[in-house]
Amino acid sequence: METKTNPKRHEIPVEMTWDLTPIYASVEEWEADFARLESQLPAFEAFKGTLDKAQSLLECLRFRDENGQNIGKLYSWASLMKSGDNADSDAQARYSRVSGLYARRAAATSWIEPEILAIEPEKLRQIIASEEKLWLYEYYFETLERSRAHSRSAEVEEVLAQLAETRDAAQQAFRMFDHADLKFPKVRDENGVEQELTHGTYINFLQSNDRRVREDAFRAMHGTFESWKNTLAATLSGTVKSHVAMSRIRKYPSVLHMELGPDAIPTEVYTNLLSTVRERLPVLHRYLALRKKMLGLDELQMWDLYVPMVQNVERNISYETGKQLVLEAIEPLGEAPSAVLQRGFEERWVDVLENEGKTSGAFSDGSYLTPPYILMNYQDKLESVFTLAHEWGHSLHSQMAREAQPYVYAGYTIFVAEVASTLLEALLSHKMLREAREAGDKDLQLYLLNQTAERFRTTLFRQTLFAEFELKVHEVIEKNEALTAETMSEMYLQINRDYYGAQVNVDEISRIEWARIPHFYYGYYVYQYATGISAAQSLARQILFEGQPAVERYLKFLRGGGSKTSIDLLRGAGVDMTTPKPINVAIDILEETVAEMEKLAG
Repeated sequence: METKTNPKRHEIPVEMTWDLTPIYASVEEWEADFARLESQLPAFEAFKGTLDKAQSLLECLRFRDENGQNIGKLYSWASLMKSGDNADSDAQARYSRVSGLYARRAAATSWIEPEILAIEPEKLRQIIASEEKLWLYEYYFETLERSRAHSRSAEVEEVLAQLAETRDAAQQAFRMFDHADLKFPKVRDENGVEQELTHGTYINFLQSNDRRVREDAFRAMHGTFESWKNTLAATLSGTVKSHVAMSRIRKYPSVLHMELGPDAIPTEVYTNLLSTVRERLPVLHRYLALRKKMLGLDELQMWDLYVPMVQNVERNISYETGKQLVLEAIEPLGEAPSAVLQRGFEERWVDVLENEGKTSGAFSDGSYLTPPYILMNYQDKLESVFTLAHEWGHSLHSQMAREAQPYVYAGYTIFVAEVASTLLEALLSHKMLREAREAGDKDLQLYLLNQTAERFRTTLFRQTLFAEFELKVHEVIEKNEALTAETMSEMYLQINRDYYGAQVNVDEISRIEWARIPHFYYGYYVYQYATGISAAQSLARQILFEGQPAVERYLKFLRGGGSKTSIDLLRGAGVDMTTPKPINVAIDILEETVAEMEKLAG
């Protein structure tokens, strides 16, 4: 049998690669800029002790911004070059050097914000008022004020900085164990051939049409983690204890307040999400009942949740056709967003095809002074078209924010990061579904509807399930109680049975799944996937049904970058995430989707 091999980087047609020459035309240009920017770092020292004077404060912040955006450009080029071919040793070396430069810059500027916060609030207001050009930084100073009550003395801050790596030790231990040391048993595939079970192949096994393969993979994966439960309970509880200790040192009421506070996210956003999803679980159960029916199963098991419900609908979609579909999908947003995508395709912002050594998956990346490049590993399949739309959502957001905002406000928080990407997916799905209905293509309709429903199940419901578990384990430590493997397993199993038990036999082996979820080490991260899809679906519905007024609100949100709090930016777009409404709207869309699937499935 002939083995398929990926082409070398130089064998990829140039028009299918990104053009990085607008950043640097040559290695020599990059090297010259590296030397120039590296030589600037000692200059930060001269500003120390002078930030209580308006002119010095202004000059320091401007210098930091200029240096930051240029090092961002330097980093982006090196990072993108390496991503195109990770086997290129020269690219690896440049990436390592610029990463080191980034770290040295962080050290060289680490004193700036503590020195600003050392100025009494009233005096700082007077300093800002005395220099008109400092008004640009008004919102930046506001964000700093949020941390004032939680900043400690210089000595304590220095100690905390020195302990930063040790605080992450448990997370690092889990990462090394999970990626390097953990070994899984082999699984026999549909043909009886033993195959390696890995994190990468696991989902392929779960999507097998052979139920025995699915169950074997599920039990092998979770059984392996079960055998290490006490070790993994120690790493996770160690991380949670570190979070709790830091929240107390910083004088926050809880870890939840500590993690949400810096971005001004009210804790009600989190608690509303949990309670609203709990109330709407019957919609999930209705979808699971349909899954059971369409798969022809008497009983649904946990290993049946990922196998495709709809077969034989893959269409061969070339990249050129995929580009056109995405361009047509974005048309409801008007001329400006369409022009950004058209320009990006023409100027080769997208690296399209897989090649040997290329980073896997897909991403949108770049910096304030570069285009928002996209890495793809495009396959001629529907899924790749949706991935392309997803990454263009990110890139559109980045480009419009950078065009509209100064450097200090051009970025955006993780809380809103998935809104633009998910919204463009929703617009693509709406367009393709409408055309499938017009063409009477029942198979494609079912596929697209199922794709939408699965996105809700895995992104809204599953991530909220994770968020509920994460809150509970932190609350255990905050109450000074013991967090053991047994405690976590029982807690996790009960939440899963609450979510799935009405339609799924939640096997005992599922109780250990908490041990393999890396996001639990990040500190209240996963809920943002659920809030992101809720906001995006609400906004997409407004755009499609309300038209131009909703479009204008949404484009203002994209251009807002980080110039306001995430909550205020979304509220201006037409979504108030402090209320349950966006979550309910999203789940309403899922309910409509399931109803249409039921009708088509008969």
